[in-house]
Amino acid sequence: MAFGVLPCIALRGPVAREGPTEVTDMRRENARVNGVEDYRERLLTRKMELLLSLRIRPETLAGPGAVAVEDLAPVFHEQFVALQINQLDLLQLKLVDAALDRMDSEDYGVCVDCGDPISYRRLAAIPWANRCIACQERSTSGQELEQLVALAA
Repeated sequence: MAFGVLPCIALRGPVAREGPTEVTDMRRENARVNGVEDYRERLLTRKMELLLSLRIRPETLAGPGAVAVEDLAPVFHEQFVALQINQLDLLQLKLVDAALDRMDSEDYGVCVDCGDPISYRRLAAIPWANRCIACQERSTSGQELEQLVALAA
């Protein structure tokens, strides 16, 4: 077993040939033993936090009411910042939901690009991570290159 990799976090692969409920029970027990349930709790907590923060911000986006034209710049800036934060929160919410879906399909902890296990330390830091560090770095550098090409055009 490699150091830093959560053993058996990805539960796909050959399954014992038993009844469906026995297999499901075995998988759930395996997931609980290997810490997947801890990650599920962390992901569900983060999902609740994101949903609550998205519910709070609509007040910020409400119109300024009767305000002098000179005072609108700070109001518009605050609205712009709130929209950007909402966009980031929605993106993270999608990542959290995708991680929960991967848990349900028993693919949690496996890199979506290369199929290798995602390290325990990475999942501890970012439980919604869907790529190992190497693939994430390649993905990020590729996105930066695409952005530079788009700017140059």
